[in-house]
Amino acid sequence: MKKIMMKAGNPCLKSSCVHWTVSVLVLFTLSCSRQQEQLQPENKTTTAEDGRQAQTEATCCWVAITNQATKKIEVYDPADASWTTAKWSWMPTTALSYNATSEIPLWEAPTDIKVRNNAIFDNTAQVITATSYRLATIARYTGTGTRGQKLWVMGFNDTTSLHAMEILPDGNCVVASAGKEWPQGWIRIYSSSQPVPNHGVNTQYYFPAAHAVLWDNTHQVLWALGNQLRKYGYNTPNSGGSTTNPKLELLVTYNVLPSAWGHDLSADVNNPDQLLLSTNGGVYIFHVSNGTFSSMPGAAQQTFVKAISSQPGQNTLVETRPSSGCTINSWCTSVVSFYNASNGNATGSRTVSGSAIYKAKTFDPNYY
Repeated sequence: MKKIMMKAGNPCLKSSCVHWTVSVLVLFTLSCSRQQEQLQPENKTTTAEDGRQAQTEATCCWVAITNQATKKIEVYDPADASWTTAKWSWMPTTALSYNATSEIPLWEAPTDIKVRNNAIFDNTAQVITATSYRLATIARYTGTGTRGQKLWVMGFNDTTSLHAMEILPDGNCVVASAGKEWPQGWIRIYSSSQPVPNHGVNTQYYFPAAHAVLWDNTHQVLWALGNQLRKYGYNTPNSGGSTTNPKLELLVTYNVLPSAWGHDLSADVNNPDQLLLSTNGGVYIFHVSNGTFSSMPGAAQQTFVKAISSQPGQNTLVETRPSSGCTINSWCTSVVSFYNASNGNATGSRTVSGSAIYKAKTFDPNYY
């Protein structure tokens, strides 16, 4: 990989990997590892041999998109040559307990989606976190209750412009607002693990153009990306935070990105010492141990990439960037592109006809 050999800014403050094994069924170049029982339709329940009801869980390597044309989260399988039928789709509805007056109207255009193993909420094993510009929510994905059911929600005003969200292992969450105008923006941590009326305790941290947040389970820190990359400790002794009143401690600020205007941030699921990030100017690898950036090689090195993620065990990257064929807005595309993670060579793509995709992300429930 081409090294930029640039120290990632000056720390403003003082400055394992979990390996797991899956059985891989090779279907073709873009095939994902999937267990046979995970190929059932996502919206159905199945009955296990002991008679218990079981729902299909999120499986490594499916890809979730934020489709701003349909206002839905849609999940597809790269093993399917044609993306005409989603494995699962979701948006807030009254049937899923969202309020028709105060919540659903704030779901304007989805901007972020994650699925996580998290059993903090009753009757859940996995949850999704999703944002639109004015709504952040946690919903059940698997468990004994209804899939997509509201577990936590927070609405915001029309200057907020939410771009990302992460749920922490203890059930609290962090949301990132880019703001509508520079230098607006912040990240805010919420006591979402707590029952109503204590679910909204929060602390806000000013962060202009904040676009991404990511929990790093290997290093037990939160990363946030805007026009800087920041590393935060969670409920540290210095922060004074607790589960019921969560707080962050800024540990390091990497002031200088390889190029301006950060967009997306994700774990390199095959290397715990690396993060993947995108900016207006390119796609990069951040090396956690030495605080340096490398350029992504080959065709995977693109400008204006809105989403970057990797697929466990597949040596595959997933990217989305605006394309001229999508006219709903200036940042959308209908194409999801795949690349070899080692050399950056293009390995294929999938098109969702008529869509307006902002982000496409590996639908991986694991923290790394």
